[in-house]
Parts: sequence; structure tokens; C-alpha cells
Amino acid sequence: MKTSARRSILLATEGTYPFYTGGVSTWCHTLTHQLPEIDFRLFAVTSNPFCERRYDLSKNVMEVIKAPLWGAMQPADYSWHQRITEVIRSKLETTDANLRRDYLPLWDCLLGRIFSDGYLDDGEEFDDLVSSLGEMHILFLTKYNYQGVWASPAVWETFCYFASQECSGRPTETLRPTLAELKQAYRLLYHFLSILCFPIPNADLSHSSAAGFCGLPCIIAKAHMQRPYLLTEHGVYLREQYLNLRRSVKSLFVRWLMYRTFTLIAQLNYHFADQISPVCAFNARWELEVGADPKKIKVIHNGCDPRRFHPRPAKMHDHPIVSSVGLIYELKGQLDLIEAAHEVRKTIPDVEFRIYGLPSDQTYYAQCLEKVKHYRLQQTVFFKGSTQNPCQVYSEADVTAFSSISEAFPYVVVEAMLSGAAIVSTDVGGVREALDTTGVLVLTRAPCDLS
Repeated sequence: MKTSARRSILLATEGTYPFYTGGVSTWCHTLTHQLPEIDFRLFAVTSNPFCERRYDLSKNVMEVIKAPLWGAMQPADYSWHQRITEVIRSKLETTDANLRRDYLPLWDCLLGRIFSDGYLDDGEEFDDLVSSLGEMHILFLTKYNYQGVWASPAVWETFCYFASQECSGRPTETLRPTLAELKQAYRLLYHFLSILCFPIPNADLSHSSAAGFCGLPCIIAKAHMQRPYLLTEHGVYLREQYLNLRRSVKSLFVRWLMYRTFTLIAQLNYHFADQISPVCAFNARWELEVGADPKKIKVIHNGCDPRRFHPRPAKMHDHPIVSSVGLIYELKGQLDLIEAAHEVRKTIPDVEFRIYGLPSDQTYYAQCLEKVKHYRLQQTVFFKGSTQNPCQVYSEADVTAFSSISEAFPYVVVEAMLSGAAIVSTDVGGVREALDTTGVLVLTRAPCDLS
């Protein structure tokens, strides 16, 4: 008797599983372990080629493709899917004459949409753009050298031409970019589009955990292979990129161009996904605003195991403790939490703030340490590193505080609720949906309110 073939899923992630910890990674780890009858192939977009796995993968994870955005100028130097003879041949094929014939029409199509006068609004525009992206993917895999394409004068000149054109909604301050701004924008597109250099694993279903560049393999597989596509949004990728750009990019032109690019990629994900499952209704509002079909949206809230997270007897201590759990970077708002600690100490001198989590942004972490030093909070605010027992952390604290600037439906809030913690949190994302009347909500970026 023949046994039926096992089903397989392409799971695409960006800056999360299995190379970084966090809520999305927890969700992906649970998913792969709780579905042993399904084979998973991971397409993990990472910051660089040298990231190490932070999770023990289940046996049904059959393949992990690491697609680094940075740290490898030529993707073929890092990837395994091309023999050295193919790499050499691709460099010889990458001539201006060949690119003008094969690549520039596709490049024109992409830049025409980035520098267009608005959102994509009909099926033909979506199909044309994804057709171009799919053909780019094939050319980078089989014919042309990625670095050589971007070094082509014809490709650069085409970009400069589009960058000089006016379009509806373009701020006047972005109309005359400097050479340095053009180079920065070109370089960013180079890195983000390098995802097109990697092969798309075979699978029965594509599943992306973000409406970002990691969704490109899923989009191409849907358009060219008719493979079903499930999109789950944990944070709102587009909103978080907007916040990141405001912090990390000073040039108005570069920021505007990347806004348009991220919006375009999000639109493509929403259009080609068969089902869009945000983890909270707050996320759905953003998806609808960018053009997602409301019929595709099905909210699925995060959940936690009550056998692990439940109230425990409180330990007695001689001073009040405030704890916070989460990665240390700007969107988690630890600087605001330190400001709040400064305010609380004025009336409760022996208060102790415990911040659990690893720094994913070393510059931001350094700012946190500097603020602690500035306010002389070295005996008040303590960075405790990662914890393997968050339930104990919640149980030991008199108050559990969350200071995020952007969230979806955070696991830490649900875990703290199940553990019986007293919660004070910023009113962001789906936190209100989770807490309802069981905690205190305050405005974001308002340390005095948080205190």
C-alpha cells in the first residue's frame, strides 16, 4: 500500500527565525514543532551571512536558505547554488549590450512603478510588475552576474533618469538629489533586491511571516507556479520600516524612495496572498489602507500555553520591582522606560527596574546605558540579559511594564496576563485588544505617563 506524499511549506522570514529571537521567531518555532506531519523549507532573510541559528530546528525542517542582505557584495560569492564555472560565465555574459536587450525593460518596469504617481490599482499593473521581477529572478539565477548588472552604466543611468522625474505626491525637496543621495538609494535597492538571486524551494504552499522582501519568493511562486500563498503579519512591516527610515536615513530623497519601495512590496504581498492573517485587528487597518482585499483578511491572535504561563506564589522582597521583557532596540522603547524609572525614583527611592532581553541594536543599547549613567540610575536600572524563565520574571515583579513604540499582539503581554502580573503598557498595536480592562494603558513616548 502506497503512503501519501508528505506536504511541504516554504516558510519565509525576515530578520527573525531561526537566526534571531523574538515573538515572530517564537511563533515560527512553535509552528514547525507542532506540525510534525508537514515538511518545512525555511527562506530566512538575514542582515549578514554570519548569523548563527538561535533555535534547535525540528526534524521536519528539511532545508534552510539564508539570504543575507548585507555582508556579501556579490550574492554568488556566498550562495551554494551556482558552480564556479557558472559564476565566471555569468560575469562574461553581463555586458551592456546584453543588459540593454534583456534587463533594462524589466528595470524600467520596476522603476516606473516606484516613481509612479500612486499605488498599484489594477490587476494588470500587478501582473506586469511581478512578471518583470520573476524574469529578473531567472536572469540572476541563470545568466547574469548580480554585481555586474548593478555596475553597468546603462542600469545606473536609467536609475538616475527616473530619479530626476517629477511625479504626483513627490515632495519638492526630493526633486534634485545629490550624487551622494543617488548612490545611497541605489545601494539600498541593490541590497534589498539581492533576494532575487536565491532559488525558490519547491513546496506545496508558500507562507511569509511579513509583507516585506522575504515575501518576494512567495509572490513569484504564486504568479509563475500557481502555488497558494499565506501571509501572516505579526508586526506591521510597512509601519515598522517607516519608523526605521525616520531614524536611520537623513536624506529626504532616499527616505521618500524607500517609502515608495516598501509600500510597493507590501502591496504586492497583499495582492498575491490568498489569505492575510494579521495577529490583531489593529494590523488589519494598515493592510486595508494599503489596498488589501478585506475578504482575504482573517485575524488570528497569538496565544500562549497556560500550562507554562500561570500565576505562581509571589516571592516576598523588601523593595518594589518593575520588570520588562523584550529585545533592546528603538521600537521597544527602553529609553522611555529609563526616563520613567528616573521619575519613579523621585518618590520611591528604593525601586528596582529589571530589563530582560538581548540588545539587537548596539547603538541604541549604548544610548540606554548612557541614559542610566546620566541619571545616576546604576543602582536602580539593571540589564539582566536574556531569560529562560519569563514566567518567574512576571511572578517576581510587582509591576510588569512594556514601553514599546510599535507592536502587534505581543507574546510578552499575553504571557504576563496568564501569569497574573500587574501590567502597565503603552497603547500600541493590538495591546488594547489583549489587555482590555485588565491593565493600565498609556500613551507612547510619554515617560511621565508610564511612571
